[in-house]
Amino acid sequence: MHALRLIACALAGGLLSGCVTSRPVALPNGTQGYAIRCPGAARDISDCMNKAAEVCGGKYQIVDRDGNVAGGAAVMSGNGAVWVQGVHRSLIVSCQG
Repeated sequence: MHALRLIACALAGGLLSGCVTSRPVALPNGTQGYAIRCPGAARDISDCMNKAAEVCGGKYQIVDRDGNVAGGAAVMSGNGAVWVQGVHRSLIVSCQG
């Protein structure tokens, strides 16, 4: 039972927070842009925007944006459980100048 609780806590931690990542992508106009992912309920869209500014060296334009709640997990808490939702956010950006 202890192992199950540890697994549930690890899963909940992964749903609440996640690493902000970026990767190069080809944009429809043939130029290079970046896909920025900032998953986790502990993050918000500003984390994506800060990463976009970092990879672009300042100015950028948002080409596309997405955010949704995807799944979740029940985490044991005392005599009950708490439902924790997974959140996924992403930006596609084009670096400017």
